[in-house]
Amino acid sequence: MLDSNHFWLLATALGSGVFWLLAYILIIYRGFKDQSYGMPIVAFIGNIAWEFIFGLGIERGCAASWSSCPAAIIQARNFLWLLFDFVILYTILKFGRRYFTGFLYKYFNAIVIGGIVVTGLLIYAIVQEFWIKNIWGVVINGSTPEFLPLTLQGGSYYTGFALNFMMSILFVFMLSRRGNVDGQSVYIAINKWLGTVAAYGFMLADGIQTPVVNILYAVVFVFDVVYIKMVYDKCREEGIDPWRRP
Repeated sequence: MLDSNHFWLLATALGSGVFWLLAYILIIYRGFKDQSYGMPIVAFIGNIAWEFIFGLGIERGCAASWSSCPAAIIQARNFLWLLFDFVILYTILKFGRRYFTGFLYKYFNAIVIGGIVVTGLLIYAIVQEFWIKNIWGVVINGSTPEFLPLTLQGGSYYTGFALNFMMSILFVFMLSRRGNVDGQSVYIAINKWLGTVAAYGFMLADGIQTPVVNILYAVVFVFDVVYIKMVYDKCREEGIDPWRRP
């Protein structure tokens, strides 16, 4: 039997998938076009580690509160992100070293790959170790426990929230530090923001309006809008028509 809000859960889950996938594709395009990379490296490391875990089915991508969740579709969405992340990884390894000096320059590739491994282990450990209050009233083995392990509920949610929070802030810092729009475009920024809006729509559909979620997504929303404005302004400053730069 389908959940009463199954349509909205699926629509918003796939909506975030489409918008963020478009952002990935445009990041790859601009990366090769500008001989640069378009995703903040620290955020990318967490991103690809998350997609390894939830795209390969190491941990479940469906929450227990969404009983009619199409697990194969959600995993396919995450796996598709992972495939495109491998191409973004290539642009980072090929073009990223020149933005650094000293130790980071010398061991750049090893630091990036090592960071992915360590972050993947950390995300996996968090999902295994932490629990969340059962605000959904999920029934397990005939009873309604006060808390649920993240392996059953919210593992992909809460680790994903934290990564999106970090990524939105780091996009702003990357543009500010780099001082130009290499690897970036207004369309990347807009699709990143639309993916965030869709993801929060999913939270509304699933009833996760906790203070942590609301604060995280308020900050993400603000930084995504700031990033759009910053990319637009920087394009104009460089004499580039923002709308003609895919």
